[in-house]
Amino acid sequence: MSLMQIPRKIEYALRAMIYLADHPSGVARGAEIAGREHIPKYYLEKVIRDLMRRGLVRARRGPGGGYQLARDAGTVTFRDIIEAVEGPIKLNLCTDGSSSCALQPSCRMYRVWEKGQRVLLEVFSDTSLAEIAATRPSPAVRSPADAASRAISPAKSQPA
Repeated sequence: MSLMQIPRKIEYALRAMIYLADHPSGVARGAEIAGREHIPKYYLEKVIRDLMRRGLVRARRGPGGGYQLARDAGTVTFRDIIEAVEGPIKLNLCTDGSSSCALQPSCRMYRVWEKGQRVLLEVFSDTSLAEIAATRPSPAVRSPADAASRAISPAKSQPA
């Protein structure tokens, strides 16, 4: 089965930025981010360079050095991060406004692509790094027995 999928570069950038947002007053070393977020170190370095160029991350050199957010997590959106590593977000070539398509005047799909583009940009623009960092995943259920013990049992009937 084929999937429309977010590129790994975007996923790695988002995970690295969420990790940094979890440590707002501190500095995180590249090896620490790579290990905790399961990102290949060489790939993390490429992603971090892109994020630094866009002013989202800064590096501190020397002992105790590493990476940290360059802006408050509340002012950084998913769109900022995605566009820092991949450029402008385009659902389809015809939605960027600069490409011309010979089929566009009579294309019956254009309206759908245009609406999808608007909704996608809205979601990514309205999702801040701080909002995501504030959510914590619940602990994973380890076995079916654990799941059963966590399930809410039906109320016991009271004798009449």
